[in-house]
Amino acid sequence: MNFCSPGFTTRCSVWVIAFFFTTICVSGAYAQEKDFKPKLGYIDRASLEATAAKEDSSAEAVYLYDSGNLRFSYDERKGLVMLMDYWFRIKILKESALDRASVALTYYDGPDLSKKESVYGIKAYTHNLEDNRIVTTELEKRAVKDEKTSSDYRTQKFNLPNVKKGAVIEYFYTRETPLALKNEPDMWKFQGDLPSQWSEYRIVIPYFLEYKMTLGGYLPLFINKQEVVDVNVGYEAYKGRGISYRFVVKDAPAFTDEPFITTSADYLSRIRFELASVSIPGQAQRRFSQTWDQVDRTLDQVAWFGGELRKTSYLREVRDRINSTAKEPEEKLKLAYAHLQKHMKWDGYSGVGSRDGAKKAYEYKKGSASDINLALVSLLRELDLDANPVVLSTRSHGRIIEEIPMLESFNYVIAHVKVGENEYLLDATSSYTRPGMLPEHVLNGKGRLIPKKGTGRFIPLTSKDSKSKLDIVDAEINPEDGVITGRVNTSLGGYEALFWRGKYNSETDDVYQSDLKKSLEQWQISNLAIKNRDEELKAAVNIKYDFEAEDDNLHPGGFYFNPVIVGRWGANPLRAQERIYPLDLATGISNTYIANFKLPDGYVLEEIPKAEVILLPEKAGRFTYQIRQEDNIIQVNSSVSVTKTSFTAEEYHDVKEFFERIVQQHAKPLRVIKK
Repeated sequence: MNFCSPGFTTRCSVWVIAFFFTTICVSGAYAQEKDFKPKLGYIDRASLEATAAKEDSSAEAVYLYDSGNLRFSYDERKGLVMLMDYWFRIKILKESALDRASVALTYYDGPDLSKKESVYGIKAYTHNLEDNRIVTTELEKRAVKDEKTSSDYRTQKFNLPNVKKGAVIEYFYTRETPLALKNEPDMWKFQGDLPSQWSEYRIVIPYFLEYKMTLGGYLPLFINKQEVVDVNVGYEAYKGRGISYRFVVKDAPAFTDEPFITTSADYLSRIRFELASVSIPGQAQRRFSQTWDQVDRTLDQVAWFGGELRKTSYLREVRDRINSTAKEPEEKLKLAYAHLQKHMKWDGYSGVGSRDGAKKAYEYKKGSASDINLALVSLLRELDLDANPVVLSTRSHGRIIEEIPMLESFNYVIAHVKVGENEYLLDATSSYTRPGMLPEHVLNGKGRLIPKKGTGRFIPLTSKDSKSKLDIVDAEINPEDGVITGRVNTSLGGYEALFWRGKYNSETDDVYQSDLKKSLEQWQISNLAIKNRDEELKAAVNIKYDFEAEDDNLHPGGFYFNPVIVGRWGANPLRAQERIYPLDLATGISNTYIANFKLPDGYVLEEIPKAEVILLPEKAGRFTYQIRQEDNIIQVNSSVSVTKTSFTAEEYHDVKEFFERIVQQHAKPLRVIKK
């Protein structure tokens, strides 16, 4: 697209896709509440007198105002350009925030003039309260340093003057970006690592440009306004109508990396853009927005993806070997999967396409996830199995937005195979997953299946496996010596087994025993025995060891002791009082603890606690806890089961309370007395 040529028509359609927001309608609605219109270089006394952020009293600083204002203009040398005005006003609340007065603005400065960016119009001020007077210090122009930081980038740097705890700093600048360099505005974030009292984004889009705008996040819009306006970008042929948008989020809390989320990009309140089309006089409208069918065809046609699936000669020897060994499709699947798991090592790269070719990676026995799993699909097809690749976005990469078809949404490849009525998802990058079990970093919503023929489709990325752990303790309490001795038998299944195998399977028992002793510092551990390291991946890893633990609370006349000595829930992972984001556990949870403690003759529990049963709504989770005594044996049974993996923000308090009750029960000591 040549954005440097004049003559665009005056037609535009703006698509707005809104998700997650509690306020999602972009229809000209305007919040009829008090507006905020600050003036650059001037500050109010209340801002200087403030000592804490009302959104978060622990914050080191707070954005009093951050604003972005984007408009389009025409430059005779660069053609159409985007002009973005930035304005940030920050209250410094703690000494740790003083480094925010050091600002670096990096921009593209490549060899082609039509694609060069520029940053200009820098203005900056520091406001302080001195002797009960407002003192404003302006940044001198000579204090701004423009440096060449790489072959294609420059950086303008400056330090705001006279900054100290309690000050308010603010700076303003304009960035010019040619559309020949980048045809979409940068994403605007209404939320960041500091609380923000007022975050505002404005944009005026001429009618000859068509953008998809996506609103994301979980904070409501305080102002949500659009109106038709006259647009003059500085070139007569471009004159016409346009749409002006204004979005404001008020009193936004700082984004914190809470437990049970994918990646921060999925939760931050933001707005982003995708160019859909541009219209040029005398030419057909040129569309840039894709459909999922087009993404499917692109992947099938490019050499680094679909082309790799058509190069299979290097796999025919192993194909023949598997065919001579197995006759049933299920057995062929298992042998092919096991072969790729053992033959190739993952190099940690998570791209969609093969860099140097799956054949080369196969020969070197090492490659990317794409190399390994495209080779797996090819081998399964050679075995006449119905196999296809699935492209997806990992948890750290963010969710796929099904309303916006983009190849860039994906960063990983796995395999899908159908045998009879059974469907399996496969990822051979891990040596310890079995057919149908995906690594946890892959469990992220949906993936796109790219078939050999026909139309692609989205499929859920889920697993029937959970984080499964069973601890069985047989112990004897000796109050005279102040020790507890016994044996622990731990079985790790599902994702607990996968984690253990990935970390310890290539190590000696001494490595695991050393880590075990670090977690149980007061224990002496002996006779460690580990079974089923990887002989049968469907079965649990079994760990047994003897222990002796000193306990200063043990006394001959009577004592307290905590009966949950391993696998205890020591803290609630959900700490926040409120949460606006959903919970994504990725997998279910299954923790069981069974213990038998033998007491000396004549000792009994002073009181047997009542059995506890706690349920999450809709049978999403269950916790049971029971203490019994038979003769001189104390029996303990604790079971935690969570079968649902996604919870809404409205369900947060139920889950938090559920976990809290587990922690409370596991922390309660038992009182043992001598008759």
